[in-house]
Amino acid sequence: METFSYRSLLYLTSYLAWSGAVLGLCTALGWFLAPLFGRRRAALAGAGEVEVAAAPTGPPAVLRFASWLLPVLCAASFAVNLGAQFARYVEVQHWPAQTMYEVIPLGTTSGFLSVLILYFVLGLHRRRGVARGFGDLFVGLLFLGAALTLNYVLGLDPTGRALPPALQSYWFSTHISAYMFGYFTLFIATLGAWLHFCFRFWRGILEPAEHPLGRGTLAMTALAALIVVPFGTQGLLMGPGVLALTGLIAAVSRRLPGGMSWFDGWEAGSDRFTFLIFAVGFPFLTAGLIQGALWAQEAWALYWGWDSKEVSALISWVFYVVYLHLRYVAGWRGEKGMWILLFGGLSIYITFQLFGHLPASQSSLHRYTDMDSVPAEGMMGGGR
Repeated sequence: METFSYRSLLYLTSYLAWSGAVLGLCTALGWFLAPLFGRRRAALAGAGEVEVAAAPTGPPAVLRFASWLLPVLCAASFAVNLGAQFARYVEVQHWPAQTMYEVIPLGTTSGFLSVLILYFVLGLHRRRGVARGFGDLFVGLLFLGAALTLNYVLGLDPTGRALPPALQSYWFSTHISAYMFGYFTLFIATLGAWLHFCFRFWRGILEPAEHPLGRGTLAMTALAALIVVPFGTQGLLMGPGVLALTGLIAAVSRRLPGGMSWFDGWEAGSDRFTFLIFAVGFPFLTAGLIQGALWAQEAWALYWGWDSKEVSALISWVFYVVYLHLRYVAGWRGEKGMWILLFGGLSIYITFQLFGHLPASQSSLHRYTDMDSVPAEGMMGGGR
């Protein structure tokens, strides 16, 4: 295996992503546990068992350093993943976005870039204490999602293919790249909303008197956790797995001074938190849709042909338009809006990954990837 081949660089990106996942989860637990150890040492100092000077004045330096390594690992993952795209370009002599073996790593490259941007836009680098732990948990789970995704990609057919005539257009690279950045950024928004609902769920379970959990929230959380299980390892770990992990952290949090009161700040700011992620991703989703229509007009003299993939992509886009409309017209802020973001991510996953398994996709012009036969370009009929 060549050191700088596409596949070897994907493996290296995967290793970096796994490292970021482990580091993020460890530092998150460290930030949550630090107050417990600090309180214990302070109590011992008060009892004279240790010197007062030994009582902690802040989190351990190693924890702060490890936490700062997360954006560094993200930048390294982005650089290596981007290098893989250039390597694949050299191998196949066209923009590497024809098969899922090429498209998904383009998405993870976009995802790493988005995480790096959002890390500072959302102010995660300024968080301290348990709030920093929540941020590290968020980034660590994003690394985990990227690692699982790349492991899936490495099991796909690596064969490079010649670009069909219909894809030999300058729209090919910009259209797909815009969609990938939009898709993967909105997946990040979905995870942000899911973390909110997971902690809200466990707070209602562990502190039912102070923070009762409505039947609707209970049912929706259970549905969101279970509906992704058929999606394989990624769905199992990012659905029920995240719910179980947040339950462990919530149980640890109960031993903190004030219990889960730290969540009050995140609950108040979670709407803005997820909206900022949405604000980064949605323009790219819109750009991808518009470029697709312009490309179709140039290729077939028809902006919209009601191809099944076009309809599926439009449904995903409408999810987020509805979110915007309800947010600014109907005043849907907080959890009501975040439910739309949560299930909007599911809609994108259906469009991006499950579409190829649906009966309607078999005659779609967009089914150029990972198949033995390419659709004829006259399938759309009419002006096409």
